[in-house]
Amino acid sequence: MELINFEVENERFKIFANIINQGNDLIVIIKGGEIHVGAVGVSIPADSSHFKNKIISTSTITLPGHKDDVVCKLIGEKIAKELNKIVCVICGIHYDNLKKNEINEILDLCEKLGEKIIEKFRGGNE
Repeated sequence: MELINFEVENERFKIFANIINQGNDLIVIIKGGEIHVGAVGVSIPADSSHFKNKIISTSTITLPGHKDDVVCKLIGEKIAKELNKIVCVICGIHYDNLKKNEINEILDLCEKLGEKIIEKFRGGNE
């Protein structure tokens, strides 16, 4: 089993992703700061032309007190739509005492991480 690694960072935060090919599907593990499991999500792309580039279903399980489901949905849907793959995201990001603008910085980094993953797999370099 090949593990493909990605990371993005800014001055304060570093976010990592480990990707596992699971047949035609992907398992994406997102982590940063104090690493843990905060949420798990599965995004399923539409198969019919009627729903082209839409998500039929994203389901998440969030551990009590965590908000990592936001990242599971963000990353999972982005990758599933672009690559037409089922995507399971496991996320655990924790930095202490974040302000709203810092949370937005982390979400921006997660967006960039998703784009890097899509670029890698769209290019056929799996």
